[in-house]
Amino acid sequence: MLKKEAERYELDKRKYIRGRFKELEEYRDEVWHCNRCNMCKEVFGWYMRSNQFSDICPPFALHKWETFSAQGRMHIARALIEEEIDWDDSDRFAEIIFSCEMCGACTINALRIMEESPLEVFRALRARAVDKGLAPPEHRKFYESTTKNGNPLNAPKEERLKWLEGLDFRVKILPAEKAEVLLFTGCQYALEPKVRDTLKTIARVLNAGGVDFGILGAEERCCAGIQLLMGERGMFEQFALENIKTFNELGVKTVITPCAHCYNTFANEYVEMGDLNFEVVHTVQLFDQLMDKGKIKPGEIAREAVTYHDPCDLGRKCGVYDVPRKLLNGIGGVDLREMDRFKDQTWCCGGGGGLLEAYPDQAAFAAQERIKEARITTGADTLVTACPWCEYSLKNAVEATDSKMKIKDIAEIIQESLE
Repeated sequence: MLKKEAERYELDKRKYIRGRFKELEEYRDEVWHCNRCNMCKEVFGWYMRSNQFSDICPPFALHKWETFSAQGRMHIARALIEEEIDWDDSDRFAEIIFSCEMCGACTINALRIMEESPLEVFRALRARAVDKGLAPPEHRKFYESTTKNGNPLNAPKEERLKWLEGLDFRVKILPAEKAEVLLFTGCQYALEPKVRDTLKTIARVLNAGGVDFGILGAEERCCAGIQLLMGERGMFEQFALENIKTFNELGVKTVITPCAHCYNTFANEYVEMGDLNFEVVHTVQLFDQLMDKGKIKPGEIAREAVTYHDPCDLGRKCGVYDVPRKLLNGIGGVDLREMDRFKDQTWCCGGGGGLLEAYPDQAAFAAQERIKEARITTGADTLVTACPWCEYSLKNAVEATDSKMKIKDIAEIIQESLE
């Protein structure tokens, strides 16, 4: 059934993302059609495996107030459109709008029963709030760093080269050199010390597979996908147009990225901004191609019980569910077990939509809930994912709870099997 739903999602993808620059008032029909079905709050129907892990909306699960569910936000949007309430500059009003994780759970379930996308409404709601100067202060710092440094993490651009230290082979730097493939590292993997070493592992797997790849190095600029979700449309448009121009001028055949956020941004957002003269691929998809062609041949690892966490941007927003599982099942010694919430009914790690920056307590709740679910429902030794924001959030949760759960990117499991 999940496969069937994924196929249906592929047909509905344009509908899912069509509203990046629509104004809030253009969603009058959508907000009036919200029929209080509660599908935005819980795992959909027959996919529910347990009562303990049946919630699907982290802010609603945390606050227990309908206002913090998609249903509640849809009614707030309706009241604003109809001028039944005024825009409020209080912190509480901003929290209601910006504590949504923008994970798309509400939309994936809403599309099963009607042709509505709450996520589109929330994009427009946030954009209007940003225009009115109501964004959380932490988000404004995020924007300022993006403008100043080309990344939102307040790191100097030279830091993007730090992950190369310790590699036993040389990585090309484009455009001074030429390569068929651009590895777009993304901000989180390149600049966050807690997950930076994973980028080394990804590069080692690409090198083992004979991939002719290079990076932009210090000149790489943020994809601005998270900024778009935060409501900063102007910044997204500027960075998107500049990045598309840069990528096209490189003459590469493929742009690959290990970041689920970057992949979704390129595959579903940039395609609407201009012509992309290259293929966009997530690293798990390229690893799959390399395995199928016999260019990398995974061996066996010591037996390890593993569960896979579906990143929202890779799964719900791009429909990539089966490839990561195929990779893991193709490695000897891996015992893959599914959590109660998986594939399009996954539970968000709390790392997206600007949540980490503005509402860290909610982000921590979401990540710790996921660690708990992995431990209770699978008994796994290792939680594997394919997104640096998920990896970072889940590693923080492990540290906060003194869990023995190991957090890894798929590339790390592949690399272990090649040694």
